Amino acid sequence: MKIGIVGGGTLGKFLAVTFCKDKHDVVVIDSSSKILDRLREKLDIMTVAGNGASYAVLKEAGIDKVKMFIAVSSDDTINIHACRIARHMGVSNIICRLTTLEYFDTEAGFTPENSGIDYVVVPQEECVHKIINVLDNISTLEKITFSVPEALIAAFTVVEDSPLNNMKLMDFPSPELIRSVRFAAVIRDEELMAPRGDTVIKAGDEIYLAGLRGKVDAMVKWAYPQKKKISRIIIAGGTKTGSQLALELSKQGFDIRLIEKDHDLAEGIMNEINTQMMVINGDPSESDVLEEAGVSTSDVFVAAGEKDESNILSCILAKRMGAKKTIVLTNKEEYVDLVRKMDFIDCGFSRWVVAGNSILRHISVVNQVHTSAILHRADAVVSEFEVKENSAVCDKQIDQCIFPSSTVLSLVFRGSRVLTPYGELPLRAGDLVTAVTTQETEKKLAELFK
Repeated sequence: MKIGIVGGGTLGKFLAVTFCKDKHDVVVIDSSSKILDRLREKLDIMTVAGNGASYAVLKEAGIDKVKMFIAVSSDDTINIHACRIARHMGVSNIICRLTTLEYFDTEAGFTPENSGIDYVVVPQEECVHKIINVLDNISTLEKITFSVPEALIAAFTVVEDSPLNNMKLMDFPSPELIRSVRFAAVIRDEELMAPRGDTVIKAGDEIYLAGLRGKVDAMVKWAYPQKKKISRIIIAGGTKTGSQLALELSKQGFDIRLIEKDHDLAEGIMNEINTQMMVINGDPSESDVLEEAGVSTSDVFVAAGEKDESNILSCILAKRMGAKKTIVLTNKEEYVDLVRKMDFIDCGFSRWVVAGNSILRHISVVNQVHTSAILHRADAVVSEFEVKENSAVCDKQIDQCIFPSSTVLSLVFRGSRVLTPYGELPLRAGDLVTAVTTQETEKKLAELFK
């Protein structure tokens, strides 16, 4: 499939790498020749230098022949106009990254669809949802959602007093509960493991569970019985993401305390949100400011400022001062791996990975790529494979198939149904099978589903 991308920045590069890995034909348009030169050094793609909102440039790039068009430049107006041109050229599937939806007015009938856009991703909103999703439990690290709302993959940490600690999976006390979910992956000492029946779970392990949302939530609660629900949340950074997160959580009844260094911005947030939320004017990387916010008795500390370095530093300081759970948002590509390895940071979310996963999730509805999500906690992905009539696995039970030893199937989508991939389940043509994989195992699995 041929895919056109406007914008070769971090998000555009992320998508281009993913699509190339899945053997798609990619063309990237960007006004910076240097950015395009760097992309061509690493990827076998076509590039066109120029304004993505120019009809002539898009025509030169062959956008009239692509099956999918994605506008993810840093300029909203370029993205919107590029999408309008792509629709005029007859492209049937169009995705647009925007910083806000204020360009449209749904009540007045002026929607993104009027500009030829099928799907809009707003990274700020996606990050807010991503953070809220991990506030159900102190131990929850990440949740991956799918086009089928009932399906979920959730990651959590095994603590010392968890009933899972030192337990062999084959000895799990509730056969009904463990059969309803899938232990999809275990991260131990930064290594990704495929759990088996004889795997012994240890304190400190990060577990990825897959299944129906209710069953996964039930397993997490069983493995980490909370004595006290999350109540006090401190948010560092009055950015659009930070203020929107504060507003959403205030509505849900959390005790929110927001720290913002800029006095005028802090005052504006306090007046705009208009709640009983405490707003503190100060630097969140200073201990006396965190102490004033009550960090020692806080359940969660979220760093959502503009500067990655300040976010990381404030998280480390907050954890050392007593915050039970720390969450950081980053922008730079280089910090993705670094944050994973920091003991003082429980959850690290990259804005561009969150936005990229949202796009991949939308695309996976029609099964047009293998990769449907990039994990934040490990150098691994959630991959999707369609069972075809001539696939080596078609009409075979899962326990009759020879999968790579490092792979555990996570979910099986059969139409609108979500199935747990236990051994006796036969795979049928049209099934969509997901697995947590590395790049190496993804290639091996792809061969089985051809």
